[in-house]
Amino acid sequence: MNYIAHLHLAKATQTSLVGNFLGDFVKGSHLQHLPGEIQTGIKLHRKIDVLTDNHPQVVKLRTLFPPHIRRVAGIVLDVYFDYLLMCHWPQFCDQHHSILFSHFYRELGSCKHTGNEHFQHVRQGLISHRWLADYQYEGACLRALKTIEHRLNHKIVFAEAAMVYLRSHHQEIQQSFLQFYPDLLKQTRDFASKL
Repeated sequence: MNYIAHLHLAKATQTSLVGNFLGDFVKGSHLQHLPGEIQTGIKLHRKIDVLTDNHPQVVKLRTLFPPHIRRVAGIVLDVYFDYLLMCHWPQFCDQHHSILFSHFYRELGSCKHTGNEHFQHVRQGLISHRWLADYQYEGACLRALKTIEHRLNHKIVFAEAAMVYLRSHHQEIQQSFLQFYPDLLKQTRDFASKL
């Protein structure tokens, strides 16, 4: 899953927003140098990624991508799922997304973790531009995919082709998401209750 889903699932499990966000930026299993709530958030983030990657709906969706972009299908779906979550936000959360994002930006601003250069860049962009709400618009997906494409040094050019595919299969992907996400929410809550 991508940023918004991880933040939503952090809220649903009452775990650290920043900890769940940091899961993409902290490598390895040695987390003892981090505060306990951040460690829990990172562990939850990693579990969410595993649950997502292995969920039958997601596995099936990845196999349907055209061969030339199939190897990035997981990345593409993670980004598009954030858009779909924003489209269906009231179905999954009784708090407006702007409140959750405000809490996250505040936590992120006071976060002491310095992280790597990529984390610092993303952190500064989030704090300065507050772009998470942009995911309620499909155009944010293309921008995110182009950013990833650039970060991969254009080793694979996929953003435009991925958006063509997503637009032409929107209904099918949305239907799968609406079956998958409630499962993910339940499994995440179950896992978090044992941490």
